[in-house]
Amino acid sequence: MINVPLNKILFLDIETVGCEASFDNLKTNRPELAFQFENYFDWFEKRFPEDVADGFDSMFHNRSALVSEFLKIACVSLAFVNDDGTIKMQSFSGKDELDILQKTQKVLQKVGSLNYFLCGHNVKGFDIPILAKRMMINGLMPPKILPSFDTKPWEVKAIDTKDIWQYGQFGSIASLELMCVSLGIESAKNMDVTGNKVHDAYWNDDNIEGITKYCERDVEVLIEVIKKLLTLK
Repeated sequence: MINVPLNKILFLDIETVGCEASFDNLKTNRPELAFQFENYFDWFEKRFPEDVADGFDSMFHNRSALVSEFLKIACVSLAFVNDDGTIKMQSFSGKDELDILQKTQKVLQKVGSLNYFLCGHNVKGFDIPILAKRMMINGLMPPKILPSFDTKPWEVKAIDTKDIWQYGQFGSIASLELMCVSLGIESAKNMDVTGNKVHDAYWNDDNIEGITKYCERDVEVLIEVIKKLLTLK
């Protein structure tokens, strides 16, 4: 099922937040971007109808972290599995997104030159495009290991556990948590900071440490998932 050696995989997860603490802040600090958010509100309405009733504020608070142009990256966690089975974890987190991206860019450039594969859950649909877009927005060139518009399918060096779990049944439920429960692996959803709390943890609680621990736990879970799949007989 997976024909890549465990020690040639870079496991990856990112945590994102809205680019401002609230929509009011966005209007004050970045009025042109706030106008774009309003302009695309019908797009948000169709995808997240449960957040429509409370207007722009609720939608921005709950969903801005899902759209590259309206978010910022709060944490990137990366991990390798050494030949002896130990895990080497490295996280870049904080309020300086450019610094996070520059450090991530260096790692990705290095592993790309060493013929590594990336691995993440929905990494092709979220982490990779988010990283690439945020790098471009911040004036950085995305590393070649991040597949782009001209990357041929057989050239993509990314193992997406969401694709693996869907097994061709696109549109089916394939969350990392459900995959973990099904495989008997403890997920990261029982931690103090989880996906829906990251925005507040970043802007209101200044809990970068909690966000980082959550991100790192997701990477550890990814490793456990791949190890489990590699033991299939």
